[in-house]
Amino acid sequence: MRRIIATPDAPAERAGRRARGRPSAAFSFLCFFFILTLLSLRPASAQSRHVFEDALLREVIAEVEQATGYRFLYRDALVGGKRVTFAAATDDLLDAFDRALQPLGLQLRVDDARRQVFLTEAERPSAPPTILTGEILDAETGARLPFATVAWRDGERLRGTAANEAGVFHLRLEGLPDRPYLELTASHLGYESRRVRLTMSRLPASLPIRLTPQPLRGSEVVVSGTLLAADLDTTWHHLLRPGLSAPLGESNVLRALQNLPSVTLSTALTQGLNVRGSKADGFQVLVDGVRIYNQNHFFGLFDAFNDDALQAVAFYYGIAPARFEAPPGGTLSFVTRTGSQTGFRKKVGLSNTAVKGTLEGPWGGGRGSWLLSGRLSYLNAIDWFNNAAIIEQGLNVARETSLSAETTRLGARALAPGASSARFFDLHGKFYHESERGRRTTLNVYLGGDAARHEAERFVERAPGGAMPHLERRTVETRNDWGNLAVSLRDQRALGDRAFARTTLALSRYFSRFSKDDFTYVPMLGGPAGMGLPVVAPFTQRNELVELKLAQSVDAVPRFGGAFSAGYALHRFDVTYAEESARRARFDVAQTAVQFDAFVQYDARPLRVLELNAGLRGHYFSNGRFVRLSPRLWGRLFPEGRVSFGLGYSRNHQFLHRLFLEQAEGSDVWIMSTAAEPPGSVDHVTAGVYVKASEALFFQAEGYRKDFENLRQHENGLLPPRTPGESVLLKPWLPDNTARAQGLELMLRYRLGPARWTSSYTWSKMEIRNGALLDGAPFFAPWDRRHQFSTRLEWTMRPGLTGSLAWHYASGTPNALAFSDPDEPPFLGDYHRMDVSLEYRRSVGGRVMEARVGVFNLYDRNNPWYRAPVAVVGQGQHRQRLSFVNVDVYDLGFQPSFSLSFTF
Repeated sequence: MRRIIATPDAPAERAGRRARGRPSAAFSFLCFFFILTLLSLRPASAQSRHVFEDALLREVIAEVEQATGYRFLYRDALVGGKRVTFAAATDDLLDAFDRALQPLGLQLRVDDARRQVFLTEAERPSAPPTILTGEILDAETGARLPFATVAWRDGERLRGTAANEAGVFHLRLEGLPDRPYLELTASHLGYESRRVRLTMSRLPASLPIRLTPQPLRGSEVVVSGTLLAADLDTTWHHLLRPGLSAPLGESNVLRALQNLPSVTLSTALTQGLNVRGSKADGFQVLVDGVRIYNQNHFFGLFDAFNDDALQAVAFYYGIAPARFEAPPGGTLSFVTRTGSQTGFRKKVGLSNTAVKGTLEGPWGGGRGSWLLSGRLSYLNAIDWFNNAAIIEQGLNVARETSLSAETTRLGARALAPGASSARFFDLHGKFYHESERGRRTTLNVYLGGDAARHEAERFVERAPGGAMPHLERRTVETRNDWGNLAVSLRDQRALGDRAFARTTLALSRYFSRFSKDDFTYVPMLGGPAGMGLPVVAPFTQRNELVELKLAQSVDAVPRFGGAFSAGYALHRFDVTYAEESARRARFDVAQTAVQFDAFVQYDARPLRVLELNAGLRGHYFSNGRFVRLSPRLWGRLFPEGRVSFGLGYSRNHQFLHRLFLEQAEGSDVWIMSTAAEPPGSVDHVTAGVYVKASEALFFQAEGYRKDFENLRQHENGLLPPRTPGESVLLKPWLPDNTARAQGLELMLRYRLGPARWTSSYTWSKMEIRNGALLDGAPFFAPWDRRHQFSTRLEWTMRPGLTGSLAWHYASGTPNALAFSDPDEPPFLGDYHRMDVSLEYRRSVGGRVMEARVGVFNLYDRNNPWYRAPVAVVGQGQHRQRLSFVNVDVYDLGFQPSFSLSFTF
């Protein structure tokens, strides 16, 4: 228990002889008042004495900070559960505290110039350190801040390093300028940057840096040179912020990535990201190192993850480090936030789509923490902001089309929408423990899923017994369900002052089911009889994938320089897939495979003007006994200069493949490579020039070329017709597609005071080739867009109030119907839309309120999504008949949204 006792000093002894005669009462009063005044003017530090009896270190630190004005830097796990007993006056408080810590093996390092105190383990006599190890922490909760940056000035150059996912950084001291002091700046998005000044002759054994959360997104540190591989390009960090894009009130990092020129602009309802021409299945999403096999809720409108549970993301679209498997389309890596180690916290939120809540708190005396965060939709309870119509559009029941303008003479649409139902949920959990030595153990859990259905009335043609066809009304149903469970146990620890090790044991299970009673099969030449015209018939897909994973890796800073990483990953996959289609008999497949990967990565600066990142990843896949190598090489010339140049090459392989239907927006379906169907691969060459004109102005230009082999494409996708006479496929997908993608990407970033403006332009081309299609001639991929432009303005209007305005333009995608109909245009019309949002955050008395309002497609443009045949009821000569008309299917129109949350 802690007690603070304020003891006034004894009054000065009154001595001296009385003068002859009694002094007046007024004179006596003035003397007494003068003495009291002198006593009151003595320093407060001499008037107060602090007594701590068996007090928790965290409480002592808070009191000492308040009494002295010094700020403490420490790791919560180092002080958690420890107690001290001592007493001291304020003037001697820091020295007495230091003496009281000695029996605990701790010490204080006081920096009077910066008025800061490092609380660390007691140092043992040793040689001067050559590596400085530190941790970046949340000052309020004690949580680690993954991928934070630490930078310093070397003359006019800005140098730096990046923390890993555990918030740990290593700083090599040999290459630093010869100076008595080292001033570091630590930065993380959403936190106030902090400067720490160190005396080179008295460096601490470890350097904990605590950052204070701030409601405004401050200017991030731009790291132009890294000593360890950075997991994030901090230049564009603000574009990856969870919550940046929220078309239905819920965050969508995947959609926010479309501000980058390397990501193809997609519609609101999307199958995933196409990065530098790759198929969407070539883009992987990781949560705490575990792959998530369905990335979106609600037909792609927002992420399958609650942003309240996420702390940082890393995005790789170019030459990824070898420690990532890195399929052809890149990697997005999420990290679950560590719960508070200092106190119990709660957060509740509401949007026009879902309710959510987060609970977190410490355990083990502050050496550990726990976090639970959940989100549940209420779309079925309240139909506001057009929720029911969005469900219909997502399930392809009654999508907004150009039908009314093109079918006036044909009559009404053959489908009458009915009742809709949709729900989704996700749950995140993280249990964390840290030892005094800094060893971290975490148990991470993610559970999520969707369930959507719709009933409608559809006219179908019936011709019983050879009679003339007539129309009959039938009830049809569309269902889309999926679920994903991911559990990982992770151990992270330092191996001395030069190495850091990770071990991950994980399980991921994914299942999906999509069925549609009135699926529209597009025309296909050379296919089964009767498929020359559109046909409406049932279609069903079922899929399950189970992955077990064991991975270990080590990051090291060798004495000969650079940074070195090595490790391995062992996977076991079990996949089942079943399909029922009007084009073939029922198809079933069950497969099992083991994949073993080993990698090595070395990052160094052999010359002052040259930075190199080289890696090699080897693969063994048992289903077909494939052995593949994935080399990675990236070099940057003049990395710290105003103008720098980059050049890189990589080969990546893909052993799991996703099948999807561009029109259906069903759940993801996964299959694996086999001996008859080799793994996919891509050779990627990229080059760029990077210009840092000033601290506020940055420009980059990058070009790339990617050559793909063995891409998979479902036969019911928007593909051109097969060559006449080709036999029907034994499986419902084409496995041997080749492709070539190339492009030029330009990006400009400008920051002026509270405003940040980012613009990008991309010219790109993606062509696919298959010997069974169009006599082997190349054709454009369904997601290909020749031109794309995006501009985004984000500004702070007042403390806590931020607005953003984004405008996107892209040329139209290919029209698949043009392959079999010469009257159809080869490309769809242009796409453009404007999105706006307004965010407000206010903190009062430890409680934080956050509010966001936004509008997707502000001017409500009918943007073409794809073109497809739609059945309508027309008037024949004697009776009603069904006809098909080709129409433009439109993207989501004007869509407002809101969200509100409270933290307390």
